[in-house]
Amino acid sequence: MRHLTIEIANIADLATGSGALYKADPDLGELHRPIRKPLEFFKYLRNVYVGHFVSDLTEKTFEWMPQANVLLGSEEQDKQGVVSWFAFETAINTFADPATGHKIFESDTDLNYPPDLTRFLNFLGETVLAAIAYVTRLVSVTRSYIDVPDFEKDMFKLAMKAGETDFAVLTKKRR
Repeated sequence: MRHLTIEIANIADLATGSGALYKADPDLGELHRPIRKPLEFFKYLRNVYVGHFVSDLTEKTFEWMPQANVLLGSEEQDKQGVVSWFAFETAINTFADPATGHKIFESDTDLNYPPDLTRFLNFLGETVLAAIAYVTRLVSVTRSYIDVPDFEKDMFKLAMKAGETDFAVLTKKRR
């Protein structure tokens, strides 16, 4: 689940920087339009659940799932996994606007309730398939903008340049 969330969120990041291409290729924009909100959702999940420790999520998890308190301090992996599952479910439910309610699903999501789990997994699968179609088209559209070296012809020159590579921590200034 974490891996899929990260990959979909990475596609969301790609889509953010690709908007200028939609004018030249309206089909790419048409592929993006229906997945804009799902991409935003998975990017949110990556940011609050997968990629960062968010103390607000922890607090909300124990509020939403008080039974998680019983599992605290356990060294058993299956119990640790249950707490993580509760946190994932809580992250899904926090993608909501207090005024209008949930932004993706029509109600709270309880992943231990089979219809909710099925609904979520169907949503995930549909998002993955649509994101793959979007990225496939994005690759096709951007190929003409990229200069790929001829490795057979330029291999020696590329190898020499590679040997001169100076490594340092990447920062915004060094990118």
